[in-house]
Amino acid sequence: MMSDNITANFERVVPITALLAEIITYTRPGNYRFRTNHTEQYATWTETAAQFEASGVHSIKTVGYHMRSLSDALEKADSAVDRGRNAMRQTLTVHDALRKLLRAIDRYREWVIRH
Repeated sequence: MMSDNITANFERVVPITALLAEIITYTRPGNYRFRTNHTEQYATWTETAAQFEASGVHSIKTVGYHMRSLSDALEKADSAVDRGRNAMRQTLTVHDALRKLLRAIDRYREWVIRH
């Protein structure tokens, strides 16, 4: 049985996931600035990711890991000063991190349905 705390945290981060998808889609790579332009959402995101990673449920732990990977990838993309191959690689890393997070969320949903 899933705890109410996890459910509440999921409800808090769903709009942030939508915000991140929007940022990644419509912002030039290197200008994501999730941490600086969206400080409240960033704090909620990283705090929730840490709570999920500490969970005893594998699928929730995986979601937390991929949440953190995505915010880390955004930070690295922003700090890739040169706009050469490294910047392109970081952009691909961001998109890959988002894809993996969405897949982890789908697996978590399947787990919820089964339990």
